[in-house]
Amino acid sequence: MSGLFSTLNVGVRGMTAQQGAIDVTSHNIANANTDGYSRQRVTMETTRPSNTSPGQMGTGVQISSITRIRDTYLDYQVRAENGTMGLNEGKDNVLSQVETVFNGLSDTGVATLINKVYASWQTLSTSPQLSNTRTVVAQQSKALTDQLNSIYNQLKTVKDDCKAVIKQDVVDINSMLDQIDKLNQQIKEVKIGGDEPNDLLDKRDLLEDKLSTKFGITIEKKTYGGEDLKATDGATGDLTLVKSDLTDDVKRFSYVSSITPKKDTNGIVISGTYDVTYYKNGDMSSDNNKVTMTMELSKNAYTSLDQGRVLVADKDGYAVDKDGKKIAGMEFIGGDIVGTQIPLATGTTYQLFNPTTGELKGYMDVQVDIDTYVNQLNNLAKGIAFSVNAIHSGTSTASDAGNEKDVFNFFVNSIKPNAAGEAEITAGNITVNSLIINDPMLIKVGTGNPPGPTDGTRAAAIAKLKDVKFKIQGISDNSTRTQFLSDNTVVEGSSTALLTISSAPDGMTVGSYFTTIVNGLAITVQGASQNVTNHGALLSKLEESRTSTSGVSLDEEMANLIQYQHAYAANAKIISTVDELLDLIVNGLKK
Repeated sequence: MSGLFSTLNVGVRGMTAQQGAIDVTSHNIANANTDGYSRQRVTMETTRPSNTSPGQMGTGVQISSITRIRDTYLDYQVRAENGTMGLNEGKDNVLSQVETVFNGLSDTGVATLINKVYASWQTLSTSPQLSNTRTVVAQQSKALTDQLNSIYNQLKTVKDDCKAVIKQDVVDINSMLDQIDKLNQQIKEVKIGGDEPNDLLDKRDLLEDKLSTKFGITIEKKTYGGEDLKATDGATGDLTLVKSDLTDDVKRFSYVSSITPKKDTNGIVISGTYDVTYYKNGDMSSDNNKVTMTMELSKNAYTSLDQGRVLVADKDGYAVDKDGKKIAGMEFIGGDIVGTQIPLATGTTYQLFNPTTGELKGYMDVQVDIDTYVNQLNNLAKGIAFSVNAIHSGTSTASDAGNEKDVFNFFVNSIKPNAAGEAEITAGNITVNSLIINDPMLIKVGTGNPPGPTDGTRAAAIAKLKDVKFKIQGISDNSTRTQFLSDNTVVEGSSTALLTISSAPDGMTVGSYFTTIVNGLAITVQGASQNVTNHGALLSKLEESRTSTSGVSLDEEMANLIQYQHAYAANAKIISTVDELLDLIVNGLKK
C-alpha cells in the first residue's frame, strides 16, 4: 500500500510540475508582444529520493526555479548604442528644421533675394528718373530684410523648441528614476523572500533602456538584485541617481526656465549679474516649484547655462553646488516669497549637467550650431547694411543722423529709437529706413548737388557691391561700419561725392558668404542624417540579437506546450493506474 501511495505522489508531483510549466509557457505566449518582456523558462529537478532497500527510490519532480532568459552584455551594448542614437537623432531632427528655415537657394530664399536687390539697384542706375525703379529697390530690399527677420525669428523658435524638449526630458527622466528606485526595493524584497521577480526585472530593464536614450548610464549590480545607477557627466564624473540601498543621497535634475539680467533699484541692468529661475524636477505645473537664484555669470558661463538648462539637484529638486550642498534662493510658495536669496560670487558653483551622449546631449549641442547660424546670419545682415549704407550716405563712418535727408542710412535697426541708426543691427532687426519706404524718391541715386535727373552713379556703385569682397566672416557683435570696412580699400566720399569700395584680401562677396552658410549647413545635415542611418542599422542589429535571445518565439512556445501537455497527460495516467490498483486491493479484499 505504501508503495502505491508513493507512486501516487510521484504522479501528483509530475502533474504539478507540468502544470507550472504550462502556466509559464502560457505567460510567455500572452506577453509575446509586450515591450521589454523576457521569455521565461522553468527549471525542473528531481525531488529528494527515499531510502529503501536495495537503494534510493526516486520520488518525482519539482520546479526548482523560473528564470528569464537575458543577456546582460547585449543589454549593455544596446544601451550604449541607444545613447549614441539619441544624440544623433536629436541633432538630425533640429538641423533638418534649420535647413528648411534657411530655404537654401530656392526662388524665395535669401540668395535669390540678394541677387534681386543688387539687380534692382542696377536697373535704377540706368533709369534714375523713374519713380517705379526707386520703388522696386525699396520693396526688393524690404523683401530681403523681411526674409532675414523671418529666418532669424524661426531659428530662435527652433532653439526654444530644443529647450522645450530638454524641459520635457527632465520631467520624464526624474519620473523614470523614481520608478526605477521603487522597483529596486520591490525586487530586493522578492529576492530576500527567495523568489524570482522576473516581471519586475523586465520593467526595470525597460525603464533603463528608455533612460539610456536620454543620456549615458552605467549600472552596478548589487546583492539581492539591487542596482546602483549613475549618469556619466562630462564635467564632474558619474552622478549617482539610484542606489540599491534606500536613501535620499541621490541626484535628480531641475530645469532652468529663465535667465534674466539683474537690475538695480533704478531699473538699470547690472552687468554680468542675472536672476536664474529654475523649477524643481522640471515641474512647471505650479509656482511652488519655482526657485530664483542671483548669479554672476561670465559670457561663456551664460552661454553654457542658456544652452544646457539642466541643473543637478538633490532628490527634492533643489539645485546643489559642486560639493552637493543645496544652493539658497527665493522660493515662491502660495504666492509668497520664502527662503534666503544669497548672491553667488562667480556663478560657477552650481552643477550644470553635461551628458556625454544621449538625446539631452544632442539637443544641447545643436543649440551651439543654431547660435552659430544666427551669428552668421547677423554677419550677413551687417555686411549688407554697412556696405550699402556707406555708399548711400557717402561715408565709411556710421551715422545716426535722425531725419537729416542729406545723410542717412538705407538699412537701419528697426528697434532703435532713432529711425536712421544702424548700431547693433542684426538679422532680427534689419529693415529699410521707413523714410525711404514712405518716399522712395529719397533714395540717393546720383552725385553732385543736386544730382542730375539721369545721374545713376551712386546706384551703380551700390549695384557693384554684389562683386565686392568683404571680411564678413570677421564681423563681431560689436563691429561698426568703420571696423567692417577697415580691410577694404575705401575712397571717402560725401553726401554729394561718391564713396568707392574695393575688395578686401581674403574676403567674400555677400552672395558667396550666404552660399557658404547654406552649403555648410547642407553638409552638416547630410552628415547627421548619415549618422542616424548608420547607428540605426547597428542598433537594429543589436536589438535583433537581443530579441533572438530574450524574445518570445510562438513556434517554440507551442512546441513546449505540446511537450508539457503530453507529460501532464502521462502523469495523469499514472494517477489513474494507481487509482485502479488501489481499488483492486481495497475492494477486492472485501470479496
